[in-house]
Amino acid sequence: MKPKIQKHINLIHAIHEQRNHFNPTTAAKSLVKLFDYDPGLFFSNLGKLNHQHLGEVLLELPREPLEVAIERLTPHRLARAAEAIESDEATDLLQRIREHHPNLAEKILSLMSAADRREVVELSKYTDDQAGAYMEREFLAARPQDSVVDVKHLIRRFRQHEASSPIIKLFVTDDEGRLVGSVHFTDLLLFEDDTTIETVLEKTGHKRPLTIRPVSPIAEVVRLFEEYDLNIIAVVNKSGKLIGRIVYDDIYDMIRQMETEQVYGLAGVDDEAEEGPFRQAAVQRLSWLLFNLAAILIASAVIDQFDQTIASYVALAALLPVIAALGGNAGMQALTVTVRRLALGEIEYSNAKNALRREAKIVLFNGTAIAAVAGLVVYVWFGDPMLSFIVVAAIFLNLLVAGVAGTLIPLGLHRVGIDPAVASSIFLTTTTDIFGFFIFLLLAEMFLL
Repeated sequence: MKPKIQKHINLIHAIHEQRNHFNPTTAAKSLVKLFDYDPGLFFSNLGKLNHQHLGEVLLELPREPLEVAIERLTPHRLARAAEAIESDEATDLLQRIREHHPNLAEKILSLMSAADRREVVELSKYTDDQAGAYMEREFLAARPQDSVVDVKHLIRRFRQHEASSPIIKLFVTDDEGRLVGSVHFTDLLLFEDDTTIETVLEKTGHKRPLTIRPVSPIAEVVRLFEEYDLNIIAVVNKSGKLIGRIVYDDIYDMIRQMETEQVYGLAGVDDEAEEGPFRQAAVQRLSWLLFNLAAILIASAVIDQFDQTIASYVALAALLPVIAALGGNAGMQALTVTVRRLALGEIEYSNAKNALRREAKIVLFNGTAIAAVAGLVVYVWFGDPMLSFIVVAAIFLNLLVAGVAGTLIPLGLHRVGIDPAVASSIFLTTTTDIFGFFIFLLLAEMFLL
């Protein structure tokens, strides 16, 4: 057997014997390698994982090995795996299974314990863009009159039932379950066992904790975690009753996923298609390329309208790529910033004026600088001051168009419900190419012929 394959087998074996720290991402990557080499090895090693490890690994597997795994694993095994992981992860796992095997997902749900089933059903009500979809129902809460020793007993019971769930903060609720405060567990070490939680709150300078509603946009949660450097946030209902929490690992996964989707989207690539069979990825890419071809042909048609101008002044043909490339690059900078700010909820169509004003200042500075440099290069290259002036004007105007388009296109697409990360780039490049070619060749026709 190849040494690299044996390395992956040894990793899974070490996890099975609890000789190695379990990382679901690393374990999933090893299992994928085994799947590509020999599906039999994949299944034999997948079967070594305990229920909790299996559930977490299934969430990390790409589509094809996941599909094969859930077809081979029994519904009882999958139900035990879903019960062993946190409620939000169990919901994600059931949703992934439901996409292609809805009957199997319902069977697994029916085999889960009543308490776990209620939690999954409750979390399934929320959409992917709502905070509730990432909420964990497992949390530790105490009342103000409880003592430090009471909390220690709560921690022991919590850890017995939720071995993998992180304990970050103690939430403090009143008798009706409404959130009134929170305490870091490190602060509890400073107090005697008979000290009440109410006293702990008073002496630690308690501030009302940040909370979020389950129907709030997940982008708002991401913004709060980044802005306030949070590691946990409480989820409350409209009455202020504590119903769950969102922890840092889910948010960091969300940030990573958002960044991946943005990178893929700007390149016209779908991340789900890339995880599927090669034919699905190829078809998805081909549709984007065909659309891109249509956009390029439109830009080419603009050039064709000035064929006599280009034939009379051949240097124009050499400079066309310069005009288009600079506009495209400048527009992509503005577009990337706007898409990112949209994802974080920092900008909306209603306050686009501020974003446009900022881009105008950037274009004024960068446009002047790059146009001056380009004009000087063209003058040295061709020795024609009028051509140099036309290049300066065309570059400056195209950068202005690029800055405006790079800001307005994603805002406009977002307003009409289209993902700006997926569709913006093709509209941007088409806009900058058409305007860039048109402005440059029109100025050349007016002043050189």
